[in-house]
Amino acid sequence: MSRLLTRARRLAARGAALRHARGGSINILFGLAVIPLIGIVGLSVDYGVATTAKAKLNNAADAAALAAVVTAKAYIGANSGQANATQNGLAAGANQAINAFTVNAGKVAYTTVTLGTPAVTRAGQTLNSSVTYTATVQNNFGKIFRSPTTTLTNTVTASTDLPSYLDFYLMVDVSGSMGLPATAAGMTQLAAINTDMWSDYQQGCQFACHFPGYNGWTQAAGKIQLRSDAVNTAVCALIQRASSPAVPNQYRVGLYPFINQLGTLSALSGTMAVPNLAAQCILPWPLAFTTLLDTGVTQLNALLDPTTGIGSGGTHFEVAMAQMQTTVQNYGDGSSSSKPKPFIFLITDGMQNSQHFSTSVAGKYAYPGNPSKFLGYGSAWWDGSQPAQIDPSTCTALKNAGATISILYIPYNPITFVNNSGGIAWENNRVNALSPTLSTPLKACASTGYFYTANTPADITASLSAMFDQALRVARITQ
Repeated sequence: MSRLLTRARRLAARGAALRHARGGSINILFGLAVIPLIGIVGLSVDYGVATTAKAKLNNAADAAALAAVVTAKAYIGANSGQANATQNGLAAGANQAINAFTVNAGKVAYTTVTLGTPAVTRAGQTLNSSVTYTATVQNNFGKIFRSPTTTLTNTVTASTDLPSYLDFYLMVDVSGSMGLPATAAGMTQLAAINTDMWSDYQQGCQFACHFPGYNGWTQAAGKIQLRSDAVNTAVCALIQRASSPAVPNQYRVGLYPFINQLGTLSALSGTMAVPNLAAQCILPWPLAFTTLLDTGVTQLNALLDPTTGIGSGGTHFEVAMAQMQTTVQNYGDGSSSSKPKPFIFLITDGMQNSQHFSTSVAGKYAYPGNPSKFLGYGSAWWDGSQPAQIDPSTCTALKNAGATISILYIPYNPITFVNNSGGIAWENNRVNALSPTLSTPLKACASTGYFYTANTPADITASLSAMFDQALRVARITQ
């Protein structure tokens, strides 16, 4: 019995000793905690190494994908007469992709990299490339946790368009409504001084050149910037840009104003050959499109023939679009000078009007003015204003034929006036009511993704430039 008591006392004494030996227990607990802490720090280091490797390899893949399409494009352009230009260009692009990846990736620490065979293809006038890499990064600390490596992989694609032969047909609305001032302040200014009305309807007309024989033109031309002036400035900027030595000489431009009919201000030609543009663009207002605004008699007509030219009295998209379809010289894919791709740039406020200021000759409209300016033709008569929206189906035939329709929509500034009744007041109210709805059918007329809106003169210039940019797509990473 005494032996048992002795052993019990010894165990109790040892337990008491352990209770008082706190330093030893903390050391044990710290030793146990250090292992996972070291593991977390080590895994963070491994993660940082892998992230750095991935960023470097992704940049190398981006450079390789772009190098592929740029090299292929340059080769095909320089050897267009070669029978296997495309095939050889694609091969050159693939080889350059490998070189670019190798140079830009360099040596990546703790990493083994495998580059897949770059794919470079052509679809029409578009070159596409795809670059895929796989990399294995050695983990220094992950091995402790049975994660000896990290696998990285990515695919980068790029695209560019081959230099295309493009024809730009600029359809410019020069109907009377484009004679509105370009800004709200200009409209107020013109309304204060323009008495373009019969005496009973003195309402401060805001159209500079809406009716033949009225004085809005003399009040505004060269004094108040009109929407037609703003359009002219934008077209000048576009022509000058397209004529720049930095832009490939593969584009042609034609200028086609319209009212009732489509006229030709400048036939389709190389941008450097557009007549009178250089002289026009350095002049103050009024510029060419403003001088073509509807004045009651047709302009750009064939000699002594008032049935030709741009007509007078309305805005007839249904006629002008059909005439543009026959004006387009070639509905190609842009792959060669004999297959140019047509772009129709329609610049308009979107307001259709089925009216005419004309006379009938053998069942055909003639626009000689009133009094008639053409020998042998009677004075024109007016068949009444009918503002309306464009019918988007009038654009379908052009698009189906292979043209791209890009539209620059210039909305009406609201017309403010004193309503003294009469035809002018009716038309103003009709226009104000239709204005908020005009963009919807215009969007349907445009090719998908080719619709722009501009309110100010600066916006008109910027939007026309953006339309040009959209037609001339450049090399780009697509994914």
